[in-house]
Amino acid sequence: MPAEMYKVEPFYEHSSKVELPNVMYTVKSFYEPSASATEMNTSNLDQFSALELRQDKILTKLADLRQTLDQLTGRYQVTQPSSASVTKTVTTSPVKQTSDAKIKSPLGSGIHDIVINADPSCPPLSLFVLFEMLKQKYKVLATSYIHSSVKADKSLCDIIKNGCQVTRGEHDIALSVVWKKVERGPELIVSPAKQSVITGEVNIARYINRLLSPSFDTEDIVMATYWDEWLDVADMSLINGNTKQRTSAVKNLNARFKRNDWIVGPEFSLVDAVMWSALSQSPQAGSAPENVQKWMKRCSALPLFKNVPSI
Repeated sequence: MPAEMYKVEPFYEHSSKVELPNVMYTVKSFYEPSASATEMNTSNLDQFSALELRQDKILTKLADLRQTLDQLTGRYQVTQPSSASVTKTVTTSPVKQTSDAKIKSPLGSGIHDIVINADPSCPPLSLFVLFEMLKQKYKVLATSYIHSSVKADKSLCDIIKNGCQVTRGEHDIALSVVWKKVERGPELIVSPAKQSVITGEVNIARYINRLLSPSFDTEDIVMATYWDEWLDVADMSLINGNTKQRTSAVKNLNARFKRNDWIVGPEFSLVDAVMWSALSQSPQAGSAPENVQKWMKRCSALPLFKNVPSI
């Protein structure tokens, strides 16, 4: 016969109380209904009354907050942009807006702060083009600073700024560029408390592209992947690659331009701006093939490149 297993008495049928050591703190039994729970279950009317009381308190607090907000608005003379002005800013953008209207704005409420740290000895040239693209879609408050640790040409600060005298609250984006020494390429910071630093010119361009076109990743996933492939070429081959990798990337570009004027699609895109910036600062720029040279001249002739400094 098999050995008899050990057994324990049923927990719920045990009528005697368990004696606990007096050195332990005591709590109320989990299985015994509390007085408050019993009272709440006696009448549904009490539950509704409690819910109404809670709602009244919330509405009172909201009214107090609204009154405080109105007082602060009047004290500091804050003016909110009208719906007509916001609509005008969005609709005048040359960026495709067919499906973006159905997607929530990536900026959220209030002004969207962007801080970019860049090294003046190796400036991200595409940043100047992206600044012009942002101005075509949003109201941008742009300022530039030179960190005390570097000596930079003041003309860099004169390029990325708007010089307007309107208040900060009337803008959509506040772009601050700090020219300083950075070790791993330019850095973008939106919220130091909530977000990690975005490092690299290509990744900064990707972030700004999502501001320009919120539906970029969902509207055409195949084209979005194609963009990322060329942006990876700019980052890993031209910017951070060795001589062999850079030469191979230039050859691929030259083959692309035999039948196309631009890298992706029939028109100039952010990919062209980033690739142009990466190639302009690489040793292969001077000896690039004919098709690549023509493409670089086409880029430089665009109005978006009017404020890009010469290297």
